[in-house]
Amino acid sequence: MANKYTDEDVLQLSYEIIQLIEQNISCFNDDETENVVTSNESIAFHVENDNIDRAYIEALNLKEYLIKLKNNKYK
Repeated sequence: MANKYTDEDVLQLSYEIIQLIEQNISCFNDDETENVVTSNESIAFHVENDNIDRAYIEALNLKEYLIKLKNNKYK
């Protein structure tokens, strides 16, 4: 079955994730940092196994998590 998303889609999300991390890293506690690292490992695993759709979904979930953290820190 063909992937719905492309490597470029995952790369674009990864770029956005990196920006969010760089902007907010100082606000993360240890648990939040561990969640980010674990999510990143999951994304890498799916990319390495050519499951780009799953990698995209994981990346989208991580981006949403980072946005939620950012919004909660600046309330």
